[in-house]
Amino acid sequence: MKREFIAVFLIAAILALAMINIRHIENKTQALSEDIETAEKLYLSGDKNGAVAGIEDSLETWLSWDSYSHIMLRHSEIDVITDGYYDLLSELQGANEVTEASFGKLKEELHSIAVTERVT
Repeated sequence: MKREFIAVFLIAAILALAMINIRHIENKTQALSEDIETAEKLYLSGDKNGAVAGIEDSLETWLSWDSYSHIMLRHSEIDVITDGYYDLLSELQGANEVTEASFGKLKEELHSIAVTERVT
C-alpha cells in the first residue's frame, strides 16, 4: 500500500508542476504579446523609433528566457519566435511600411506556444 501512495503522490506532483509550467508559459507569452501590441500602437501613431525600441526590448526579454525555453519548449517553436522577432525588426528598420499583419504574425506565434502547452 505504501508504494501506491508514493505513486499517487508522484503523479499528483508531476501534474501540479505541469500546471505551474503551463501557467508560467501563458504569463510569459502574454507579457511578450503586450510588448508587441505596445510597439504596434507606437508604430501606428508614427513613433517608428519607439516601436523599434519596444520590439528590441521584447526580443531581449525573449532571449533572456533562453535557458528555460530551450528546456521546456520545442526548438522549432523557439526558432519560429526568434525569427519572427528579427523579421519584424528588419521590417521596422527598413524603408517600407510595416503592416499590422507583421505584428499580428508574431503575436499569433506566441499565442500558439501557450495553446500548444495547454492540457487537452
